[in-house]
Amino acid sequence: MNLSKSNYQTHLCFIFLIAIHYLVSIIFVGEIIVEPHDNLDITVVGDHIISKIYKGDFASIGYFLSGEIKWYYFEKLFYPINILHYILDDKLFYFTNDILKKLIPYFSFYLLAKYLKISRFNSALAAVLYSTILYIDSPLGLGMAFLPYILYLLLKKNSLDKKHYFVLFFIGLNSALLHDFFSFIFLIPLTFILKTQNRNLKIYIQIFSVIFIACILSNIHLIVGTVFGETIQRVEWVTKEASILASFLGSFKYLFHINFAHPLFIFHIPLALLSLTLFILAILSKQKNIRLTFLFIIFIIILKIIMNYNIIDNLFIVPFEFLKGYNFSRVLSRITPLLLVILFIFLISNLKYKKLKNFLYFLSILSIISVQIKIPTPVITQYLLKKNMSTEKFEEIKKNFVKKNYINFIKIVFDKNNYVKNNMSFKNSTNKTFDNYYMFKEYAYIKNIVKDSRVMSVGLDPMVAVMNDIRVIDGYHTIYPLSYKIKFRKIIEKELDKNINFKNYYDLWGSRVYAFHNDKNNILLNFQVAKKLKAEYIISRFPIKNNELENICVECNNTNYLFLYKIL
Repeated sequence: MNLSKSNYQTHLCFIFLIAIHYLVSIIFVGEIIVEPHDNLDITVVGDHIISKIYKGDFASIGYFLSGEIKWYYFEKLFYPINILHYILDDKLFYFTNDILKKLIPYFSFYLLAKYLKISRFNSALAAVLYSTILYIDSPLGLGMAFLPYILYLLLKKNSLDKKHYFVLFFIGLNSALLHDFFSFIFLIPLTFILKTQNRNLKIYIQIFSVIFIACILSNIHLIVGTVFGETIQRVEWVTKEASILASFLGSFKYLFHINFAHPLFIFHIPLALLSLTLFILAILSKQKNIRLTFLFIIFIIILKIIMNYNIIDNLFIVPFEFLKGYNFSRVLSRITPLLLVILFIFLISNLKYKKLKNFLYFLSILSIISVQIKIPTPVITQYLLKKNMSTEKFEEIKKNFVKKNYINFIKIVFDKNNYVKNNMSFKNSTNKTFDNYYMFKEYAYIKNIVKDSRVMSVGLDPMVAVMNDIRVIDGYHTIYPLSYKIKFRKIIEKELDKNINFKNYYDLWGSRVYAFHNDKNNILLNFQVAKKLKAEYIISRFPIKNNELENICVECNNTNYLFLYKIL
């Protein structure tokens, strides 16, 4: 892509929008705020162990789940990006990967949009929008980041150069076989919508063959392990039974990225309004490419409804039971951001009403900013309010926010009588930063005590222990042996019997092998079973009174949230 000086300036301006999340975090907190869910609680820890494997420490695989997890369950083990582990530490690797997942989709979509003869400004804006929407789900690997580039090759090229083969092979090696490759397949009908003439069917075979072969190579261990290895926990996954109406509403909710059950759904409202506006304009439009793109989105929604329905799991019988529990509707969800943003560039480029076009510009930029600040804003706001309000009022606004009583929340926030201090210091400390989440200094103290012994965590993320090179019997894993799930269940059996939500969560899903508890003052965990699974110590966030546990350190390393016990 040939970049002139003006192009550089355009890209810098729009890349600034992608970086808002980082900039806001650094300005107000001094560090980058990270959403722990599916990032710090699994992805980073898995990468940490992969890094140790690449550096020759093959025994580190045994840090997980009493040493019963197998190497072939590491989905990203053979992704080429792991080469960066040789030169980057865990933190730099995570943020490098994170930045790539923002920049690659940006330039990938920009290239596609320019081919579709979209103006530079609209192409860059749409590219930021695509990168932002894609970042919401943070998909595994780099496959989705390169999705627009694959479509670009399908539309423009009649033959491939060596550089194209290399990039496609790289994409395949860094893609998830089940989710990414099947998402790529939906590009085929999309090319028929975007290019109705001079289609070279040979290019389809070339592109998808290269990607498929590379994808098989980097995922072959996972295929062989799950088919011929020990039965995995996924065979017990049960898809939640849903009516057609519920599946229909769920598909639209996913498309618009609105989850009303989550208190932070307000940050996705601009994106939902933008999507709804695009749908209305597409229905009213008479342009063929707009109407076909819209109909393709509806087709994807219908497929999602079918995939969401429980019948899909009944299709997988021996030897394909390992496919049970894979969210195949997510495959369809991965193509919808691309379709939505393509619909956006077609509409924004063809609108004749200036006010309506400006409204779309406003909504798109607002959507980008809103999603980018979704993670740091609650942390910063919580800190400032806590510093400047009484404890009683602060707890009251927290309760209103969680219950989504936003009117009461706003009333309390903007009532100046509720503020008792004037402390506007922004030197915040939050556990949603890389270093604070993993508590390296605190766990170094515990590591020095437990040494090579195994631990179980109560009230704490067990993956934090692994990140500090402490062996564990619990954790968060997308694939692991079913036999281990059954054995660990005996530890938490009494706690599950007291809580149907915990019971269904573990029995019907079970990727989080955690020491669930209902009442910290009445722990019903079976510590002797934990000991049989090789756990010698318990790390807890709070004091535990139990005759089977010996106090090793109370408020370890001068903290009020770490307690260490030895199982007798």
